[in-house]
Amino acid sequence: MTDARMQRIPTGIATRAIGTELLLRRLYALKTLNPDEVELVASLDSKPRRHEPGTAICPKSDGSPHPRLITSGWACRPRITADGRRQMLGILLPGDLIGDRGEARPLTTSPAVALTPVRTVSVAKLFDALAATPQNYPNLVAALNKMDLIEEARLLDLVVRLGCHTAIQRVAGSLLEFYQRSSFIGFTHEGTFPMPLTQEKLSDLLGLSLVHVNRVISQLRREKLVEIRCGIVAIHDFARLSLLADRADPSRPN
Repeated sequence: MTDARMQRIPTGIATRAIGTELLLRRLYALKTLNPDEVELVASLDSKPRRHEPGTAICPKSDGSPHPRLITSGWACRPRITADGRRQMLGILLPGDLIGDRGEARPLTTSPAVALTPVRTVSVAKLFDALAATPQNYPNLVAALNKMDLIEEARLLDLVVRLGCHTAIQRVAGSLLEFYQRSSFIGFTHEGTFPMPLTQEKLSDLLGLSLVHVNRVISQLRREKLVEIRCGIVAIHDFARLSLLADRADPSRPN
């Protein structure tokens, strides 16, 4: 998001809650909201819920997972086969939405599982208001639709990554994606960003062995492209890493 757009968010509203600020950052990166739309998002002050690593965030205990916003921690959308193998369909970061919003779309109804300690807040109030009077929130509806399209595009990127990219392209592309997504919520600083994923989780995401992931990360460090230390990723050369990852449009919102 550009600084100019963030400056349009009324002071005091954007800082009421970290979850509100994260969602507003995501939305303002895609569409400028009117005051009523900002106020609706800012009113999402429900009590946070904590989810331990390995637990479902939106269980379908009552038939449908309620929509929630991730305010801290990382999660994933896993698909588990009958024989116990797992493939991640995507990583979820703070500022991402999960759960069914009444549309029964495949991604929104897919289960979400915490990879780290995760906190979420309910956004049912937001989607209830949009369902009742969408004409009152046109920019908000448009921004949310764009968020959905971007998530679907990331899934297509993952298909390509798993289908025809080399191991080093898979790792490099994923790190660039995580950096770009982190930048849109203000979680980057001078080429660094927090990534609380273990190499084991990266191997699950990228369809690689743990040994292979370790070798690739070591290679990126030796070539002075990327360094990962204590859960912090430092990207030293974005241009070279983008070429290596075969990312045609590294500036695309994620």
